[in-house]
Amino acid sequence: MRILFWLIGFVFFNSCSNLQKNELNDYVFKLKSLENIFNEIEFETFEKASDGFDENMDLIKLLCSDSISLKFVSSVNHYKAIKKSKDLFILNYQLLAKNLELEKNQLQSLEQDIDNNLIPLDSIIVYLNNEKQNLQLMSDETNNVVNLFDEIVIIHDSLYLRIKELAKSNCY
Repeated sequence: MRILFWLIGFVFFNSCSNLQKNELNDYVFKLKSLENIFNEIEFETFEKASDGFDENMDLIKLLCSDSISLKFVSSVNHYKAIKKSKDLFILNYQLLAKNLELEKNQLQSLEQDIDNNLIPLDSIIVYLNNEKQNLQLMSDETNNVVNLFDEIVIIHDSLYLRIKELAKSNCY
């Protein structure tokens, strides 16, 4: 009877650790997915949009007077969304890069600790829940960075040439 009890306990313990190991592997996969999304952001495209914005704003400051068309003013006001977003994008981009690296190290350490039986079985669940929350926060951060990037690039692509042409035709 005692042998049966130990056998059942061993099977239960082993199956729990395998489930937790699988959950950890899922988190590693999710982190790699977030890293792939982050790595697809073309920072050079952001820099091009940012530099184009600065170029056009300098052109407007040098050439334009107060008497310009309403269409031009409306376009410039919409174009200025880049100014509002670019600093926030850079900050969030840099923070996300650091957070992705920290989470990668954290998951590797947790995996090693689990493999070496350094964490009690009942505590592993707590650590896994913490990592799950961290990954959700990083997923939200990634979405935020991608949205800011898309906003800046779309505004630049749609208004850069129009602003340049309107500045040349409406300003002296």
